[in-house]
Amino acid sequence: MPSDEREIGRARMEMHDILRDINRTTIHELVPNLSVAELKPYFMLVAKARGTYIKRLVDLAHGLDHLPSDEQVRELSLLRRSYDELIHGAQMIETAIERGYIDVEAEK
Repeated sequence: MPSDEREIGRARMEMHDILRDINRTTIHELVPNLSVAELKPYFMLVAKARGTYIKRLVDLAHGLDHLPSDEQVRELSLLRRSYDELIHGAQMIETAIERGYIDVEAEK
């Protein structure tokens, strides 16, 4: 490996370490420690949003002989966007935990 490639590799590793430390410090100040019990309500919220969207879609399909109205499509869109936003947040929490930005204490 040429010297330049080694230097680039070292610089990338150093930047990765700095980024990890900055994220850990910044996020940990805002969300120092969580327990599994503290995360449970958030994940229940995600499940409720998923269920609400699915229920509305099924109810709509069973009640129509034609395409849904613009208002019904807007309602579905809002429910889906809410679910998408919440699931994205759940993924962000999971990633932050995996990378050590947030400490999670197991239930006792």
